[in-house]
Amino acid sequence: METKSTLLKSSLLALLLFISTSAFSATYYVCVGATLNLSAPVVGGTTYMWDVKQGGVSLGGYPSATAPTSLPAVGTYQVILLTTLADPLLCAPNNVVNDFIVLPALTLTIAAPSNPSYCGSSSTVNTSVITPTLGAFPTGAPYTTDLDADYTYSVVKDGGAPVNGTTIGTINATTGAYTLTTAVAGTYVITGTVKYKQKVGFTGTLLGTSGCPTTSTSRTVIVTGAPAAPVITISAS
Repeated sequence: METKSTLLKSSLLALLLFISTSAFSATYYVCVGATLNLSAPVVGGTTYMWDVKQGGVSLGGYPSATAPTSLPAVGTYQVILLTTLADPLLCAPNNVVNDFIVLPALTLTIAAPSNPSYCGSSSTVNTSVITPTLGAFPTGAPYTTDLDADYTYSVVKDGGAPVNGTTIGTINATTGAYTLTTAVAGTYVITGTVKYKQKVGFTGTLLGTSGCPTTSTSRTVIVTGAPAAPVITISAS
C-alpha cells in the first residue's frame, strides 16, 4: 500500500545562531529536504566562513562565506563556523562545530481492520484493530536512543469532519496499533500518521515542530446498530 507523505520540503525552517565566543557543539536532527537558516553574530573586525563536512571531508563548494541552506541527502554532517580576526595578534575563538543528522522520510501502511464491521451492542465482537507497519525508521544508535515513532489517527464518520482517533478508540503505546471502540453506528474511515519524536532525556534537538510526518492511506470500518426487536403476532382462535 502506498503512503502519502505530508512532509513539505520547504516548510521546515531551522533557525540557529552560531555563537563564536566559545566552542559549542550540539546535535540537531532535521527532516530530509529541510530548509536551514543559519546565522552568525555580527562582530566588528571579524569575518566568518562556513564549512560542511561528511565523513571528515568538506562538501563541494565549502568552505564558503555563505551559510548552507540545506543538506544534500540523508546522513550525518558537521557544520562548522570558522572565525578570522582582522588583527592577527588577537586570539581567534575556537571553531564552532555542530552535528546535523538528516532523517529519512518515514513510510506508513495500515493493515486491513481485524473486523471490517461489528455490532456496537455486541457483547463479544465490539471493536476493530488496525495494525500499522512503519518503514524507513533508522536503526541503531543514535537514532534508537534519541528518537521514537509517534502515531496518531484521524477518523471520519459518515463523511463528516475528521476527529482525533483517541476520542472513539485507543492507540497502543508500544505498537502504535489503533483500536476502534465506538458503539455508535456509522461508517468510519481511519487514516494513520506517524512522525519522529524525541525520547525523554534526549539532549539534542529535533528541529521544527512537525517531526517529518507521513500519512497512510485509509481503512474503513462499519459499525452497525442493534436491529429492532422482532414483533410477535399473537392470536387465538
